[in-house]
Amino acid sequence: MANLPKDGAGKVRFWLAGGACLLLLAAAARHALFLAVERDAFEPKPAGAADAATPDRLGAPSRQFAFASGERMLRASCVPAPGANAPAVLIYHGDEENLSDWASAQALLYRNGIASCVFDYSGYGVSDGKPGVRRLREDAMAAYQQFLLATPRAARRYAMGFSLGSGVLLDVLPALRPAPDGLVIAAGFTSAREAAVVTGRVPAWLARLLPDPWDNEAQLSKSRLPLLLVHSRADEVIPFAHAERLERAAGGPKRLVALAALPHDAAIEPERQDAFWAPILAYLRTGHLDGPGAR
Repeated sequence: MANLPKDGAGKVRFWLAGGACLLLLAAAARHALFLAVERDAFEPKPAGAADAATPDRLGAPSRQFAFASGERMLRASCVPAPGANAPAVLIYHGDEENLSDWASAQALLYRNGIASCVFDYSGYGVSDGKPGVRRLREDAMAAYQQFLLATPRAARRYAMGFSLGSGVLLDVLPALRPAPDGLVIAAGFTSAREAAVVTGRVPAWLARLLPDPWDNEAQLSKSRLPLLLVHSRADEVIPFAHAERLERAAGGPKRLVALAALPHDAAIEPERQDAFWAPILAYLRTGHLDGPGAR
């Protein structure tokens, strides 16, 4: 071990250098821990023979296509509305899902005069690559540009984040140009760190040691876009309290609709979709947050 300097200034330099080394080691360890957790944080659903559902099979003509995100090719499904200048929504879907899960929701939106686009993140469905925070950030930006190209005459454009998609969308929200006309956050969470705890992916003590790449409360506090929050009081994955905190944090016009007795995945369950989508359809059609169902 190096001898401790005898002069005062030398001792200060010695301890400062030692402290800097410890901080660097701690940062490196924290990053390594984050990468280890990140590898298990996502559960991408691959496409298979049973996942052949498309909006077309449900009466909604769609365009199924691929687009580039970095070096990866992602798959997307866009359904135009019957009217060319109808409102349109880009959906950032949840974990353990792929395009086929959202076919019935896109058909429902079509029947209600609303255009929609959904895409699969890296590693989901037949999209290339593996999921990760950085790659999903690239995916989110690339998908928004495709959405703009697919809806050149839309009366209004909205972005919707469902569950995992709430973090993916809000992560890039400040960079979306032009900004969407409004937001929908459905079954969303306050932060990636807290979502990891409530879903049992990491214990609370470990979560405190990790970076928090998706802080939805902080992002909404900086946004001034109109925001519709939709969350079930019976959500078995993300507690309703997360929606209440997001409502309090939001810096722009906002409305929280509290659904009753619906499961987390009601958005993509045909037998429960009408109740889940009713307040969202009203908002997308009119552009107004006021309406029945506000908490």
